[in-house]
Amino acid sequence: MRIVSVGAGPAGLYTGILMKRADPSHSITVIERNRPDDTFGFGVVFSDATLDNLSRADPDSHRAIRASFAHWDDIEIHWRGEVLRSTGHGFCGMERRLLLHILQERAAALGVELLFERDVADVAALAREADLVVGADGVASSVRQAVAGFGTEIDLRPNRFVWLGTTFPFQAFTFYFKESEHGLFRVHAYRYTASGSTFIVECTAETFARTGLAADDEEATIAYLERVFAGELAGHALIKNRSIWRQFPTVRNRSWHSGNVVLLGDAAHTAHFSIGSGTKLAMEDAIALSQALAAGTDLESALGRYEAERRPLVEGLQRAAQVSLEWFEGTERYQAMEPLQFCFSLLTRSLRVSHGGLARRDPGLVAAVDQWFAARSGSGRREPALAPFELAGRTLPNRLVALRAGAIDGEPIGLVLDRVLEVGDDLAAAARPVVVRLPLELDDPVARAADLAAAGADAVLVGRPGSAARLGHVALADRVRNEARVTTIAAGGIATVDDVSTIVAAGRADLCVIDSG
Repeated sequence: MRIVSVGAGPAGLYTGILMKRADPSHSITVIERNRPDDTFGFGVVFSDATLDNLSRADPDSHRAIRASFAHWDDIEIHWRGEVLRSTGHGFCGMERRLLLHILQERAAALGVELLFERDVADVAALAREADLVVGADGVASSVRQAVAGFGTEIDLRPNRFVWLGTTFPFQAFTFYFKESEHGLFRVHAYRYTASGSTFIVECTAETFARTGLAADDEEATIAYLERVFAGELAGHALIKNRSIWRQFPTVRNRSWHSGNVVLLGDAAHTAHFSIGSGTKLAMEDAIALSQALAAGTDLESALGRYEAERRPLVEGLQRAAQVSLEWFEGTERYQAMEPLQFCFSLLTRSLRVSHGGLARRDPGLVAAVDQWFAARSGSGRREPALAPFELAGRTLPNRLVALRAGAIDGEPIGLVLDRVLEVGDDLAAAARPVVVRLPLELDDPVARAADLAAAGADAVLVGRPGSAARLGHVALADRVRNEARVTTIAAGGIATVDDVSTIVAAGRADLCVIDSG
């Protein structure tokens, strides 16, 4: 098979490696417009689970990668003058340039042809000459733009961020939340070598506008941020590498293949950097594609199999990434949140990590959160979902809500909703508690929730019981509770007491409707 990959990032190189390992007779060329040493960004992050996948796919490159990374288990969070640390997370970082060198050397050793400083002027002609064209050329993919049929959608997010490096040797994956005279900055920082760390700075569009910085003025950006983070950097410098202020593009495609052209990595899909999965997704795409092609079916069937296998996993991660990026877009809403709860909210923001899951990783931290929540709610129970709650003059025994009486995980339902009102119903004539469903399609749901509370609603219900769309509903409930400051009930895809504990301990809702199945 004649295979041409456009783009020599991790996706393109790893595809070449795996396809050559599967069948040395394949003719494989990787074409890259930049030089071998050119790379944008600093470090990449892998979880322990991802490293296991790489080990099974190609042990030789895995050994070189594993010998080159910096490993950490801890996350450190700086919030309102306090530093909180959580352990047991199992990540590693390495220099992106070194990763590319490892993959380049492995690909060349296997006989993959690597062509650098080459532009592909005619993708259609390339597709006629090759059996398969792999579009692995990143978020602004020229392959994707040149070929019809992908159905590309790009959601450009409002926050601004800049990707920098520093010589400060972070000993944990570190989050700073730092107020300046212009607004709140968020920093995602991690070490990838003994003397090098990634330092991503993020802020709202309004904060960025107040700084007066030009998006592409790297020198002014470094001078400004070195002043803002002088204490945190402790004399260490910030380093630029095409470090311009950007907006994150969430890329989705209705199809990942068209004819004999297939997309991998950021060309096919993106996931926000706050969950650190771009390189992971790219290399795991390459694993899935190579396995589908090696199965021996015709090309169309193989590409369909690749997409059918990968799409559910990727879309699940994109949904989690969406909730995570929205958490960082709206961090200002948590300004009054106590540090311990803020820490728990940050660590569980994507809902991929639950109260119980975090307790298995870091039992000490979760015990502290549970004690804090119990003291705050006047509860003798350690599970946040089982803490009492005052609603419309009633003391509910726990945070569990359902449309009918029953129990979940052995715990009785604390509030049975006999009736949920809709917007426009007469709130004054309703029996207590008055719960009003918030329509999900509203342009300004936070303002409408505040209006409903002012009109007499005791609580606002966000989402629909029985719906599987938990992530979006919980994210909206979070906004309603922490921006409108109204009692909020989250619904949709919430099935266990652990789910409820995760949501209420993080301050994302006050109560949760349990879906009994």
